[in-house]
Amino acid sequence: MTFEPKRLHVAAIIFIFLKTMKETLLLLFSLIIIFGREQFFTYLLIATVTVACSIIIYSWLSWLRFTYSLDQNELKIERGIIIRKKRTISKHRIQSIHLSQNVIHRLFGLTQLQIETAGSDMNVDAKLTAISMEEAHALRNQLKFDQQNQDVTDVTDTYDYDYILDNQVPKYEASYKRLFAFGSTSGGFGVIVSILLFGISEAELFIPDAIYQSTSAWLFAQALGTLIALSMILFILMWLLGVLGSIIKYGDFTVVRYEKELYITRGLWEKKQLSIPLKRIQAVGIKQNIIRLPFKLATVYLEVAGGEVDQSENMRTIIFPLIKKSEFQTFLTTMLPEYQHTITEIHPVSRRLFYYQWCLLLLGASVVLTTTLLFVRPFWWISGLFLLVGSIYCYLDYRMAGVHLTKQQLTIQSMLLLSRETVFLKRDRIQALELKQSLLQKRLDIATMRTSILNNFIGRHYTVSGIKQSIHNDVTDWYSYRSDYSLNQVGIDLDIESKRE
Repeated sequence: MTFEPKRLHVAAIIFIFLKTMKETLLLLFSLIIIFGREQFFTYLLIATVTVACSIIIYSWLSWLRFTYSLDQNELKIERGIIIRKKRTISKHRIQSIHLSQNVIHRLFGLTQLQIETAGSDMNVDAKLTAISMEEAHALRNQLKFDQQNQDVTDVTDTYDYDYILDNQVPKYEASYKRLFAFGSTSGGFGVIVSILLFGISEAELFIPDAIYQSTSAWLFAQALGTLIALSMILFILMWLLGVLGSIIKYGDFTVVRYEKELYITRGLWEKKQLSIPLKRIQAVGIKQNIIRLPFKLATVYLEVAGGEVDQSENMRTIIFPLIKKSEFQTFLTTMLPEYQHTITEIHPVSRRLFYYQWCLLLLGASVVLTTTLLFVRPFWWISGLFLLVGSIYCYLDYRMAGVHLTKQQLTIQSMLLLSRETVFLKRDRIQALELKQSLLQKRLDIATMRTSILNNFIGRHYTVSGIKQSIHNDVTDWYSYRSDYSLNQVGIDLDIESKRE
């Protein structure tokens, strides 16, 4: 099957316009603030009209000069207004194909098709921003499956409710109750508060002086109780806004396990469909921030090799937003039976780690105390506060860290930025294993172990400190295939070492 060169749907002009306008806004407002303080709204109007007209012309030309075609075994894309760029993607190199829809896509019955390969580019390899659903599925089937060996009509890799019921395909759905709890305990609220505080600090530049001064005078004239009530109302509104953002982003979240891949759909405003081949999964992890720890709630994520770098999700793929720890074993057995649930068997690190970190902390507190006594004597108490907070952090770091080893899997648990992370690593997915020891660590017979895996194109590193060197030697032998431990023997060895502490 061969497609003749085609252009995207004309609605693609809208997406190019919005994307370009978004990238231009920051520069536009920066220039207006610097040069147009006296006549802000006049400059804003002139600049907006000029930039909008320029972007409309640019968007139309970009759409006009973008074509794509499909041969039997490759997708060809040509783009560029002045400098023409041609890209050919072989179907045999394609790792995944994703579909996504926002509100504009749905109005026109369109979708965005995104192709990723195992190349070294940190961006997606091809993105068709606006094509019909029928054409997207035809392209996906032609690119994803080998016509000589497999009939595309016999393959279902999209969310089909009847197919899932008939074939008893494993699937999990996130309820809106869970999504509400996810948004309530996530970090989205902090981001919104930061944006709000920045907007308040810069409000004087945008609000007329008379309104700004009268509002400030009214606030200062209010009683303390009124100000507290207003602050609480604002706090609740910001919290609800953060929760709403999480629900919109992860609404209708469903993950389905097919034979060779996981299929994820999510989003109310922008509907995303992600296909993750099992062979690209490098690790499975669960993360609990300081709010979720007391409630035993966690987010389940994957480390995936290749793909688009998404800073908003910390370059990880969430496969379930919020799950109870008591439910995780069933989830793992159902969706990813290749991995073993070993959380309850994790062995804590040596308590010497706490002593080691506390000695370093005490040294730092002494430096702070000396500095404050010499230069700012009234603030000598800062060193005590530094020591108290640091001691709590060191204790939590020690209590949360641990390791467990089976015949084919290494489990690492550690604390990162007041969040506990537990990661399940297969031996054949670990790219490097490293031992670190300072002179004091060597005297204490402890070490820091660091494992490295592929994740997107920059790698991911997991570190656990305070393990006994003998345990690290066992892990090193296991990783280098020098040992012939059975699954039970490795677990026994680790348990004996932990009890000796």
